[in-house]
Amino acid sequence: MPPTEPNAPMSDQNSRKDDDLQQRITDAVPVVRSFLETVLGLLGVEVEVDIDVEDDGLHCDLNTSDEEGGLLIGRHGATLDALQYLTLRVLQAEGLGRMRITLDVGGYRTRRERVLREMAENVAKKVLDNGRPYHFEPMSAMERRVVHMAMSEIDGLRTESEGEGRRRHVVVFRD
Repeated sequence: MPPTEPNAPMSDQNSRKDDDLQQRITDAVPVVRSFLETVLGLLGVEVEVDIDVEDDGLHCDLNTSDEEGGLLIGRHGATLDALQYLTLRVLQAEGLGRMRITLDVGGYRTRRERVLREMAENVAKKVLDNGRPYHFEPMSAMERRVVHMAMSEIDGLRTESEGEGRRRHVVVFRD
């Protein structure tokens, strides 16, 4: 990335960063498609990879049979999370840097987000009523983000992530 001039207006600097991100996202599409098709092919999974370019990254739908879709999702989305992580690591190894990558199978991520938002609403009511902190079960970074965002829309509550690694979870407190 070209160096920015110290006196350059912030909008110019932000514009260059946005342009750089968009170029990296565009460059990532064939890398992601090749990686996913190769890895899943080696696993014997027939899949069609649909990639949508978004403002901050890529959304990849892995279209396959219901049975193979369940295999790709894994228990509580663990296999899908692992494949997503590996995809990010490949992009970093290719020098394409950090960006948001979302892998989905059969709308699993959308359904899971809806469930997490509903859980967050129910937990919010409990915490506001009884004042006791609530500890969610451990979840992935993406799922924790959904809970934090849902809770940020509710007055009188705050959230924190606690724990390390696979034990990391969201705690909800009344303000």
